[in-house]
Amino acid sequence: MNFLAVIFVSFCVYTQCTGDVALERAVSKCEQQSGVTPEILADMNVQKYDNPKLRAYMFCVHKKVKFQNEAGELQGDNIKAKLKEDGYDDAVIQQVAERCLHNQETPEETTVEFTKCHHKILTPKKH
Repeated sequence: MNFLAVIFVSFCVYTQCTGDVALERAVSKCEQQSGVTPEILADMNVQKYDNPKLRAYMFCVHKKVKFQNEAGELQGDNIKAKLKEDGYDDAVIQQVAERCLHNQETPEETTVEFTKCHHKILTPKKH
C-alpha cells in the first residue's frame, strides 16, 4: 500500500509507518481535539465518513500534512507534489487534479469529497 493510500485509509497506520515523530504528535493532537475513537477511525477503512468527529479529525490531519489550509481550501500544489513523490505518473496526478481538487461548502466536506474522489482513482480495482 503506498503512502497516500495509507494516509487516507487510516491516519493511525500512516503515523506508525512514517516514523515522523512531529507528525505523530500532530496526528495525536488531532485525535484529542476531535474526540475521535479507534472505533470511529475504523469507519475510514470502510469509507464511512458521516461521523462529525471523524470529519473533524480528517480535516485536522489534512491541515497538518498541508493538503488543506486553515480555511479548508485544498492545496493542489502540495497534493500533486506528494503524489509525484509517491511515484505516481503525471497522467494520474492530472486526473486527480482535474477530478478531485474542488473545494466544497465546508472544510470537512472538502476533506471527505477529496478523499472519496482520490480513493477511486488511486485504489487498484479488484477483478
